[in-house]
Amino acid sequence: MVDLPGLRATDPAALHAATDGWTALSKECRQAVDDIHDNGVNPVKANWQDRVGRLAGPKLAQQADILEAGADIMRGVAMVLGGLTAEVAQARSVLAHALDLAASHGFTVDDGTGQVRPDDASKDPAAADAVQEVNALLWEALREATQADCSAAAELRRLGAATGETRPDIALNSLQGGASQVELAMYTGGIPDGKDPRLVAAWWRGLDSTRQRQLELSDPVTLANLPGIPEDVRQELRGGPGAKYDRVKLVQWALDHWNDDSTDLDADNCTNFASQALHEAGVRYDGWNTLDDDGWVRGGSDTSGFGLDAILPQHTHAWGGAQNMHDFMVAHGGQEIPQDQVRPGDLVYYEEDSDQDDQDGKGQIHHTAVVTAVTPDGDVRYTQHSGDMRNGSLGGRIDAFQEGRGHQKLHFVRVNPDWY
Repeated sequence: MVDLPGLRATDPAALHAATDGWTALSKECRQAVDDIHDNGVNPVKANWQDRVGRLAGPKLAQQADILEAGADIMRGVAMVLGGLTAEVAQARSVLAHALDLAASHGFTVDDGTGQVRPDDASKDPAAADAVQEVNALLWEALREATQADCSAAAELRRLGAATGETRPDIALNSLQGGASQVELAMYTGGIPDGKDPRLVAAWWRGLDSTRQRQLELSDPVTLANLPGIPEDVRQELRGGPGAKYDRVKLVQWALDHWNDDSTDLDADNCTNFASQALHEAGVRYDGWNTLDDDGWVRGGSDTSGFGLDAILPQHTHAWGGAQNMHDFMVAHGGQEIPQDQVRPGDLVYYEEDSDQDDQDGKGQIHHTAVVTAVTPDGDVRYTQHSGDMRNGSLGGRIDAFQEGRGHQKLHFVRVNPDWY
């Protein structure tokens, strides 16, 4: 377990620099992949048709694959280090709050035990509650640092053992994908369990506004349901006073149903999934049947008594089509927001921004996902159904997506219904 001197000696700035270094290496590696394709694989395929050219092309592509796998593994290392950096900084913040509180009561904290010295506790029986609070905060700081240290060490060992992996799909989905989940788990692990609401309240007060905001973005579901978190914070996570739907319920439903086929309507359910998540969070239908050209309705909602659901389409265009849903939500109270303002409960739409893809034309919005977390470094995490993904890393996966489908323009939308 991390001890008090060890936590004091930890340097978050050095960890941050290491994170940036691995991120930069990953980007350089990814750029080399693009360069090999643009200046090697593609020209050879187009212009070198003899036997030597047919041999050279695959060799170049193989080298590009090796570099691509390396880029994703290195991005995974950066994710783990980023999680460790944020958690160490948070644990040190809690520690500083505990030490300040101890000093205000004249307590001495023992470096060996990480607790207030017993003789200090006996000087004034009235100080018993203060001793308990300080000790609980000290223990919490060490617990947070220890869980992050152990999680990061185990995951870095896993990634280190896989440096020989040359298959891009394995590197992206298993190695980087696993690292991204470990990063999020570190943030959740840095939140008290809630068994003692007084500790939670003291812990929250000891965090500065930046770290509070980071936690609100990385795990709103846990915070919104945690006894001891101020009521105004919990309410704001759900959308604030007068909210027309519960943003936490939206995120929770998406995380619980990302691979659930029970609400599917057809083969491609990405937009149906996002619509269903909104409806489960409290967004009301707009329109009374699925023929409404300017409505947002799923089949099964007809209350006319005429059995129209059996003959009507399963949903309105805005319910199940990415382009239509985007346009409907923006036209009915929603707004597009820049990526640095995105928070859990927003939606992300993918627009084809090249002529590379033969499925969708340039300028077509073709995919929808739910934003379910944002990490302290600003990485948007999305959850989707059809191409099932739970808390996938947008920053970590977009390059591979664009390699197959062409450049994408991303639209982030905050839904705000104006029909009720």
